[in-house]
Amino acid sequence: MVTTVYHPTAAVEVKARQLSLRLGVNYVPRRESSVPRLRSQHGAEALWIVSERELKYMNVHDAVLFFHPSTGILRVKRMLKGEEDTLVRLAGIVPGTSVIDCTAGLASDSIVMSYASGETGKVTAIESDLNISTIIDEGLQTYVSEVPELNEAMRRIQVRRMNHLDYLRSLSDDSVDIIYFDPMFRNAIAESNSISPLRGTANDAPLTTDAIREAARVARHRLVMKEHRDSEEFDRLGFSHVHRTYSKIAYGVINL
Repeated sequence: MVTTVYHPTAAVEVKARQLSLRLGVNYVPRRESSVPRLRSQHGAEALWIVSERELKYMNVHDAVLFFHPSTGILRVKRMLKGEEDTLVRLAGIVPGTSVIDCTAGLASDSIVMSYASGETGKVTAIESDLNISTIIDEGLQTYVSEVPELNEAMRRIQVRRMNHLDYLRSLSDDSVDIIYFDPMFRNAIAESNSISPLRGTANDAPLTTDAIREAARVARHRLVMKEHRDSEEFDRLGFSHVHRTYSKIAYGVINL
Protein backbone atom coordinates (compact mmCIF):
# COMPACT_ATOMS: atom_id res chain seq x y z
CA MET A 1 0.00 0.00 0.00
CA VAL A 2 1.31 3.46 -0.91
CA THR A 3 0.35 6.56 1.06
CA THR A 4 0.47 10.08 -0.35
CA VAL A 5 1.60 12.74 2.10
CA TYR A 6 2.21 16.44 1.73
CA HIS A 7 3.59 19.54 3.36
CA PRO A 8 0.49 21.59 4.26
CA THR A 9 -0.20 24.36 1.79
CA ALA A 10 -3.40 24.62 -0.22
CA ALA A 11 -1.70 24.18 -3.60
CA VAL A 12 0.27 21.14 -2.46
CA GLU A 13 -2.83 19.60 -0.89
CA VAL A 14 -4.64 19.82 -4.24
CA LYS A 15 -1.62 18.32 -5.99
CA ALA A 16 -1.40 15.48 -3.45
CA ARG A 17 -5.10 14.66 -3.70
CA GLN A 18 -4.95 14.60 -7.50
CA LEU A 19 -1.92 12.31 -7.40
CA SER A 20 -3.56 9.93 -4.95
CA LEU A 21 -6.62 9.65 -7.19
CA ARG A 22 -4.49 9.11 -10.29
CA LEU A 23 -2.39 6.40 -8.66
CA GLY A 24 -5.17 4.82 -6.63
CA VAL A 25 -3.42 5.29 -3.30
CA ASN A 26 -4.44 6.71 0.06
CA TYR A 27 -4.12 10.42 0.78
CA VAL A 28 -2.82 11.31 4.24
CA PRO A 29 -1.93 14.82 5.50
CA ARG A 30 1.59 14.69 6.84
CA ARG A 31 1.42 17.48 9.40
CA GLU A 32 4.33 16.89 11.80
CA SER A 33 4.55 13.13 11.38
CA SER A 34 7.85 11.51 10.54
CA VAL A 35 8.11 9.02 7.69
CA PRO A 36 8.54 6.01 10.04
CA ARG A 37 5.49 7.09 12.03
CA LEU A 38 3.38 7.48 8.87
CA ARG A 39 4.42 4.04 7.73
CA SER A 40 3.54 2.55 11.09
CA GLN A 41 0.19 4.34 11.41
CA HIS A 42 -1.04 3.54 7.91
CA GLY A 43 0.68 0.25 7.15
CA ALA A 44 2.44 1.78 4.17
CA GLU A 45 5.49 0.01 2.82
CA ALA A 46 6.10 2.77 0.29
CA LEU A 47 5.33 6.49 0.29
CA TRP A 48 4.73 9.34 -2.10
CA ILE A 49 5.89 12.61 -0.55
CA VAL A 50 4.41 15.68 -2.21
CA SER A 51 5.91 19.09 -1.55
CA GLU A 52 5.89 22.53 -3.13
CA ARG A 53 9.14 21.74 -4.89
CA GLU A 54 8.87 18.19 -6.14
CA LEU A 55 7.47 14.69 -5.94
CA LYS A 56 9.41 12.03 -4.09
CA TYR A 57 8.75 8.31 -4.04
CA MET A 58 10.23 6.20 -1.26
CA ASN A 59 10.14 2.52 -2.11
CA VAL A 60 10.04 -0.48 0.23
CA HIS A 61 13.86 -0.46 0.43
CA ASP A 62 13.89 3.21 1.56
CA ALA A 63 15.44 4.34 -1.73
CA VAL A 64 14.10 7.79 -2.60
CA LEU A 65 13.30 8.66 -6.20
CA PHE A 66 12.83 12.22 -7.44
CA PHE A 67 13.34 13.95 -10.76
CA HIS A 68 16.59 15.67 -11.65
CA PRO A 69 18.20 15.95 -15.10
CA SER A 70 21.40 14.58 -13.52
CA THR A 71 24.26 14.32 -16.04
CA GLY A 72 21.87 15.56 -18.72
CA ILE A 73 22.56 19.12 -17.57
CA LEU A 74 26.33 18.78 -17.95
CA ARG A 75 26.03 17.04 -21.31
CA VAL A 76 23.68 19.66 -22.76
CA LYS A 77 25.94 22.45 -21.49
CA ARG A 78 28.89 20.79 -23.23
CA MET A 79 26.97 20.49 -26.48
CA LEU A 80 26.02 24.16 -26.21
CA LYS A 81 29.76 24.86 -26.19
CA GLY A 82 30.18 22.79 -29.34
CA GLU A 83 31.50 19.64 -27.65
CA GLU A 84 30.51 16.19 -28.87
CA ASP A 85 28.27 13.79 -26.96
CA THR A 86 29.14 10.13 -27.45
CA LEU A 87 25.57 8.83 -27.49
CA VAL A 88 24.38 11.55 -29.88
CA ARG A 89 27.28 10.86 -32.25
CA LEU A 90 26.90 7.08 -32.25
CA ALA A 91 23.14 7.28 -32.69
CA GLY A 92 23.48 9.87 -35.46
CA ILE A 93 20.97 12.24 -33.88
CA VAL A 94 20.59 15.56 -35.70
CA PRO A 95 17.81 18.17 -35.73
CA GLY A 96 14.63 16.49 -36.94
CA THR A 97 15.55 12.98 -35.77
CA SER A 98 12.80 10.86 -34.20
CA VAL A 99 13.88 8.67 -31.28
CA ILE A 100 12.27 6.12 -28.99
CA ASP A 101 13.98 5.66 -25.63
CA CYS A 102 12.61 2.24 -24.74
CA THR A 103 13.88 2.16 -21.16
CA ALA A 104 13.72 5.76 -20.01
CA GLY A 105 14.52 5.37 -16.32
CA LEU A 106 14.90 8.90 -14.97
CA ALA A 107 15.18 10.27 -18.53
CA SER A 108 18.70 11.75 -18.51
CA ASP A 109 19.52 10.27 -21.93
CA SER A 110 16.08 11.24 -23.26
CA ILE A 111 16.82 14.86 -22.38
CA VAL A 112 20.16 14.82 -24.21
CA MET A 113 18.60 13.22 -27.28
CA SER A 114 15.72 15.69 -27.21
CA TYR A 115 18.13 18.61 -27.17
CA ALA A 116 20.10 17.11 -30.07
CA SER A 117 16.98 16.40 -32.16
CA GLY A 118 15.71 19.95 -31.65
CA GLU A 119 12.30 21.49 -32.17
CA THR A 120 11.68 19.48 -35.35
CA GLY A 121 12.64 16.16 -33.77
CA LYS A 122 10.66 13.89 -31.50
CA VAL A 123 11.70 11.85 -28.46
CA THR A 124 9.30 9.35 -26.91
CA ALA A 125 10.33 8.02 -23.50
CA ILE A 126 8.91 4.60 -22.60
CA GLU A 127 8.86 3.55 -18.95
CA SER A 128 6.93 0.52 -17.74
CA ASP A 129 7.00 1.26 -14.00
CA LEU A 130 4.10 3.44 -12.84
CA ASN A 131 6.04 5.16 -10.09
CA ILE A 132 9.05 6.05 -12.22
CA SER A 133 6.93 7.18 -15.16
CA THR A 134 4.94 9.44 -12.81
CA ILE A 135 8.15 10.98 -11.48
CA ILE A 136 9.60 11.73 -14.92
CA ASP A 137 6.32 12.84 -16.51
CA GLU A 138 5.86 15.43 -13.77
CA GLY A 139 9.52 16.42 -13.65
CA LEU A 140 10.00 16.89 -17.38
CA GLN A 141 7.07 19.31 -17.46
CA THR A 142 7.83 21.29 -14.30
CA TYR A 143 11.57 21.22 -13.54
CA VAL A 144 13.24 24.55 -14.27
CA SER A 145 17.00 24.81 -14.75
CA GLU A 146 19.14 27.84 -15.53
CA VAL A 147 19.58 26.56 -19.11
CA PRO A 148 16.63 27.54 -21.35
CA GLU A 149 17.62 25.04 -24.05
CA LEU A 150 17.52 22.24 -21.49
CA ASN A 151 14.07 23.30 -20.27
CA GLU A 152 12.78 23.33 -23.84
CA ALA A 153 14.25 19.88 -24.50
CA MET A 154 12.54 18.46 -21.41
CA ARG A 155 9.14 19.88 -22.34
CA ARG A 156 9.30 18.28 -25.80
CA ILE A 157 9.65 14.71 -24.51
CA GLN A 158 6.54 12.53 -24.61
CA VAL A 159 6.32 9.97 -21.79
CA ARG A 160 4.39 6.73 -22.22
CA ARG A 161 3.89 4.24 -19.41
CA MET A 162 3.90 0.81 -20.98
CA ASN A 163 6.08 -2.14 -21.82
CA HIS A 164 8.46 -1.22 -24.63
CA LEU A 165 7.83 -4.44 -26.55
CA ASP A 166 4.08 -3.74 -26.60
CA TYR A 167 4.75 -0.22 -27.79
CA LEU A 168 7.11 -1.35 -30.54
CA ARG A 169 4.59 -3.93 -31.74
CA SER A 170 2.02 -1.14 -32.14
CA LEU A 171 4.21 0.81 -34.58
CA SER A 172 4.54 0.60 -38.35
CA ASP A 173 7.64 -0.58 -40.19
CA ASP A 174 10.38 2.05 -40.65
CA SER A 175 8.40 4.66 -38.70
CA VAL A 176 11.14 5.97 -36.36
CA ASP A 177 14.74 6.95 -37.02
CA ILE A 178 16.53 5.68 -33.89
CA ILE A 179 15.58 3.25 -31.12
CA TYR A 180 17.58 3.34 -27.91
CA PHE A 181 17.83 0.84 -25.04
CA ASP A 182 19.39 1.48 -21.64
CA PRO A 183 18.29 -1.52 -19.55
CA MET A 184 19.35 -2.11 -15.98
CA PHE A 185 22.91 -3.39 -16.37
CA ARG A 186 23.39 -7.11 -15.85
CA ASN A 187 26.68 -6.18 -14.12
CA ALA A 188 25.74 -3.28 -11.86
CA ILE A 189 28.08 -0.30 -11.52
CA ALA A 190 28.13 0.08 -7.75
CA GLU A 191 29.26 3.70 -7.72
CA SER A 192 26.45 4.93 -9.98
CA ASN A 193 24.52 7.29 -7.69
CA SER A 194 21.90 8.09 -10.32
CA ILE A 195 21.03 4.44 -10.99
CA SER A 196 21.21 2.94 -7.50
CA PRO A 197 17.83 4.33 -6.31
CA LEU A 198 16.14 2.71 -9.33
CA ARG A 199 17.10 -0.79 -8.27
CA GLY A 200 14.18 -2.35 -6.48
CA THR A 201 11.70 -0.11 -8.33
CA ALA A 202 12.60 -0.20 -12.02
CA ASN A 203 11.88 -3.16 -14.27
CA ASP A 204 15.16 -5.07 -14.20
CA ALA A 205 14.21 -7.79 -16.71
CA PRO A 206 16.85 -8.33 -19.42
CA LEU A 207 16.12 -7.21 -22.96
CA THR A 208 14.63 -9.89 -25.17
CA THR A 209 15.52 -10.87 -28.70
CA ASP A 210 11.86 -10.19 -29.55
CA ALA A 211 12.33 -6.54 -28.52
CA ILE A 212 15.44 -6.21 -30.68
CA ARG A 213 13.68 -7.84 -33.63
CA GLU A 214 10.68 -5.50 -33.30
CA ALA A 215 12.98 -2.49 -32.90
CA ALA A 216 14.84 -3.45 -36.09
CA ARG A 217 11.50 -3.58 -37.91
CA VAL A 218 10.39 -0.17 -36.63
CA ALA A 219 13.65 1.80 -36.89
CA ARG A 220 14.87 3.29 -40.16
CA HIS A 221 18.51 3.87 -39.29
CA ARG A 222 19.92 2.16 -36.20
CA LEU A 223 19.47 0.62 -32.78
CA VAL A 224 21.70 1.69 -29.87
CA MET A 225 22.11 -0.02 -26.50
CA LYS A 226 24.03 1.13 -23.44
CA GLU A 227 25.47 -1.52 -21.15
CA HIS A 228 28.44 -2.33 -18.94
CA ARG A 229 31.59 -2.40 -21.07
CA ASP A 230 32.19 -6.09 -20.19
CA SER A 231 28.58 -7.15 -20.71
CA GLU A 232 27.77 -10.30 -22.68
CA GLU A 233 24.42 -8.75 -23.65
CA PHE A 234 25.93 -7.15 -26.76
CA ASP A 235 26.77 -10.56 -28.24
CA ARG A 236 23.53 -12.17 -27.07
CA LEU A 237 21.38 -9.49 -28.69
CA GLY A 238 23.39 -9.09 -31.89
CA PHE A 239 25.12 -5.75 -31.32
CA SER A 240 28.28 -6.43 -33.32
CA HIS A 241 29.57 -2.83 -33.26
CA VAL A 242 30.50 -1.97 -29.66
CA HIS A 243 32.04 1.37 -28.69
CA ARG A 244 33.77 1.14 -25.33
CA THR A 245 34.43 4.37 -23.45
CA TYR A 246 37.10 5.16 -20.87
CA SER A 247 34.46 4.60 -18.21
CA LYS A 248 32.64 1.32 -17.47
CA ILE A 249 29.94 2.19 -20.01
CA ALA A 250 29.80 0.91 -23.59
CA TYR A 251 27.39 1.44 -26.48
CA GLY A 252 26.36 -1.23 -28.96
CA VAL A 253 25.07 -0.22 -32.39
CA ILE A 254 23.10 -2.11 -35.03
CA ASN A 255 22.99 -0.23 -38.33
CA LEU A 256 19.94 -0.99 -40.45
